[in-house]
Amino acid sequence: MKQQIFLFIGLTVLLSHFCIVASAQSDDVEWLDAEEYTLYWGDEVNHSGYLITAEDFSPAKAFDVDTDYVLLSIDSIYGDSWGAILSNNTGGLSNNTIFDDRLNITAIEIVTGNDIPAPYTVLSVAISNSTESVPIVVKKIDATLEFDEEFSDEVYMGERAYYDLDIRHMQPGPIDSVTIRVELPDGLIFDPDSDGIWNHSFSSYGTKTLQYSVKALRPGTYEINGTLITAYMDGKSYSKEMNSSTLVVHGPDIIVSKTLNMDSINLNENVNVSVDVVNEGDRAAYISLSDQLPPGGKILSGGMGGSLVLHPDDTFSVEYALQMNKEGEIVIPSAVVKFVDSSEYSGTSYSKKFILPVLDPDVVMETSTGSEDIDDDYAYIEETVENDEFSQESQTFEEPEEDHGKLQFLYDILDMVTGFFKKH
Repeated sequence: MKQQIFLFIGLTVLLSHFCIVASAQSDDVEWLDAEEYTLYWGDEVNHSGYLITAEDFSPAKAFDVDTDYVLLSIDSIYGDSWGAILSNNTGGLSNNTIFDDRLNITAIEIVTGNDIPAPYTVLSVAISNSTESVPIVVKKIDATLEFDEEFSDEVYMGERAYYDLDIRHMQPGPIDSVTIRVELPDGLIFDPDSDGIWNHSFSSYGTKTLQYSVKALRPGTYEINGTLITAYMDGKSYSKEMNSSTLVVHGPDIIVSKTLNMDSINLNENVNVSVDVVNEGDRAAYISLSDQLPPGGKILSGGMGGSLVLHPDDTFSVEYALQMNKEGEIVIPSAVVKFVDSSEYSGTSYSKKFILPVLDPDVVMETSTGSEDIDDDYAYIEETVENDEFSQESQTFEEPEEDHGKLQFLYDILDMVTGFFKKH
C-alpha cells in the first residue's frame, strides 16, 4: 500500500509539472466544437490527426475514493508525442490539458472499481481554429528515412531501363526491416529476373542503395506505379509510395495475322488466304514475309511473300488462292516475318496457326445417312457388324457332348463302330 501511495505521489508531481508546461496557452486561442469520446482501458481514438490512448487508470477499489485518475498518451500526425494524467476529483491534478495551443482535452468522467468489467473515461476533445501554430505535416517514415530515386524515362527496344533508389536512415536507432516492392505493368520484365521485392535493415544513420533494370517485350509507353516502401518501427508499420513514372520504349512492333475466307471446305475446293503485316511501333523496319503451303495445298494464284520497308502504322498485305487436295483436319502453318531496323534491332514475328477441316463430300454423305451425328453413325455401324458375326457363329454352333461318367469309354467305342459302317 505504501509503495502504491509513493508511486502515485511521484506520478502526480512529475505529470503535474508536465501538464502545467503543456497547458501553457495564449489567451486568444479559439477552439472548434469539442467532441466526446468514451475510452475504456487500452482504447484509442483518432481526433483530427491526434491519436489519443487510455494507457492506464488508478487502481480499482471496493469503494469510491477521491484519487481516481487516467493516464493518456497522444501521438500526432505532425510527429508530436505527449502524455498527460487527468483527474476530476483529486486535489493537485487538473481534469484539463492543452497541448501547444492545438489540442484541448478535458476528462468529464473517470470511472474505476471492482464492480465494472474495465475502467473508463469520458473525454471532451477540441482542436484550435488557428492554423498558424500547426507545423507542416511530416509522416514518421519521412522523418526517419530520406529517399532519392532516379529512373530511365526513354530507351530503345533491346536496351535496359535502370532504376536507382538511395535510402538514408536519419535517426540513431536501428530499423530491423524495410520492405521495397515494385510492380511492373504488362510488357515489362525484370532483367535479370526478380520477384520485385527487396528487404533491408538499417543501422543508426545507415544508407542503402537499390538498383534494378527492366526490359520491354514490345515498344510502347508504360505507366509504372510508384515504388511501395514499408518500414517496421516500434512495433508498427509505416508505408510510403514513391512517385509514379513513365517509360517510353522506341522501336518497330511487327504484328502478323493470317485469315482464310472459309472455316471449312470440301476436298479439291479452293480457299483464299490473306496475310497482313502491320507496324504498330514508332520506328520503320525492313521486313521479309514468307509463308508456306499446308499439307495437300496447291497454290493457284497470288503471292506468298514479299519484302519492303514498313513504316510506323503502315500495313503490308499479300493474298493467294489454294486448292486443298487432302482431306482431314489440316494445320494451316504460321506466316513468318523477319525484320531489322536502322538501329540493327531485329526479330521474327509469327501469325497464329489454326485448323482447316477439309471434307470429302462422298464420305460425309455415306456416313451421315439417317443421322446428323457422325459419332452415332459410327456406333451404329460397329453394332451391326457385331450382330452379323454373332448370327454366323450361331449357325455353326454345336451342342456340347453328354458326359456318361464311367461308361463313357463304351459310348466312344460305339461311336467309332457306327462311324466305320457309315463310311463303308
